[in-house]
This record gives sequence, structure tokens and C-alpha cells, in this order.
Amino acid sequence: MKIGYLGPKGTFSYEICKKVYPKEEKIPFKTIKETILELNKNNIQEAIVPIENSLQGCVTETLDTIIQNKDIIIKDERNVKIRQNLMAKEAYKLDQIKEIYSHPQAISQCRNYIYNNLPNAEIIESLSTALAASEVSKRDYTACIGNKECIKEYNLKLLQEDLQDNDSNETKFWVLSKKVIQIKDANKITMIFTTKNQPGALYNALELFHNKNINLTKIESRPTKNKLGEYYFLIDIEIQEGNYQATIDALKNIKGFYRILGIYKKQN
Repeated sequence: MKIGYLGPKGTFSYEICKKVYPKEEKIPFKTIKETILELNKNNIQEAIVPIENSLQGCVTETLDTIIQNKDIIIKDERNVKIRQNLMAKEAYKLDQIKEIYSHPQAISQCRNYIYNNLPNAEIIESLSTALAASEVSKRDYTACIGNKECIKEYNLKLLQEDLQDNDSNETKFWVLSKKVIQIKDANKITMIFTTKNQPGALYNALELFHNKNINLTKIESRPTKNKLGEYYFLIDIEIQEGNYQATIDALKNIKGFYRILGIYKKQN
């Protein structure tokens, strides 16, 4: 089985991919969108992509691409503690660093550290933290921010560890598939829906869950990209013993489009 992930080797996606699929063939891709599209084309059988960070919120590229490809489903979720590190090809002093390479999410997670310790370094965004590490391995007086795995993958030196502005920094990854699998002890549903653009429409949709005592643990919106002011609403639903069918029945009563993205077991 071939598993796709946001590469190259050394990304946090690669780290979680190794844990979930230690023996399967792992295929790196340059972007999250490409990873999901290759799954949709059946060139890989499953994919692991980041969906949410505790500091920066939703990874919109992941969500938007899944919404646009109706056959993709969520099979599982995994949470990973994120520890960001400053690395370079040589053991430079901080005041020697002229450029910092990393993925925009990693840069945002270390904004205070950069401001206080590297205020004059130019920030250059990369498609992944590992691509940033690869680039920095060829450049003098530059550094990258990313996973410690990059040290051995790209022969780098560790300049500073644990740069993140908040020690509660955690990222949720989705395991994606096109094959519907019945998950034993599933206790979570992720879905999207739309409502009519009229007063009380969203309230009426959410009231369906309230009336059946169903807990929503997350709600956020994404533009449908069809018309200004039209949105998909993403919700996470907690399934408790005995209310599974009530949850499904509530979904059927939503006056608009809805799609279940996955029924799976949440990670505590």
C-alpha cells in the first residue's frame, strides 16, 4: 500500500506517517493539495495531512481540497506535539543569521522568538519545513525552523530547540482514504453543510442537534467559492452511546446541502 504525505523526509507529516504506517511505502509530495489529489486519482491508497494547529487554527488548504473532492473521507485522526527548532549547516551565532526559511505555519508558531532573537533576518516561506531544511543545507548564514528529524536528513547543526511561542503547540493530522471503513467504537463525525441565506437558517440547523442532546465540539466556516457571502459550515459531532442514529436523523433534516466527511474514533 502506498501512503502519501507532505514531504520531503523530515516534515512533521513524515514523522506521523512513520508512526501510523511503519512498513508501508511512503510517497512524498510538495504540497498538501497535491497529496490529496493524488489520493483522489488512486495513485496512492491513503494520505496523511495536517488539518489543525492549536495556535494557528485550521489548515485551510487541507479542508478546501477535501471539500472540492467528494470521494475523500476521513479515516482517522492523530495529534502530535509540535516542537520547533532552529537549524543551519554550520553552528552560526544568531546575529550571523541573514535569512530564515520555513513553512508559514512554523514561522507563525515562532513569531515571538524570531522578533526577540532574529529581528534583522529576512523570513522566506517554503512549501514545507523539510524543503526549507534542504535549501538551508546549501546556503551560508541561513537557518531554518522545523522538526529535529531534519538534522540527520540534511546534515544540519542544531542552533536552538523549542522555539515555539507556546508549549501547548499541537497539530492534528487526518488520515484520508477513498475506501469507506466501518470503524469500531467510532465516536466522532466530521461534516460540512450549507444553509439558505436567510435570518435564522444557521440557528435552525444547529437547533436540530440541541433538540436531540447531541454535542458539537467544533464549528467553523469556509467560503463555497461560488458566491460572495455563501459558506460551508464544518462541524465536529460527538457520538455518544445510543445517539448515533439520532445524529444521522438530525443530519437528514438540515435544509440544505450536507456531506459527511468521516465517521471515526477521536484521539484523546
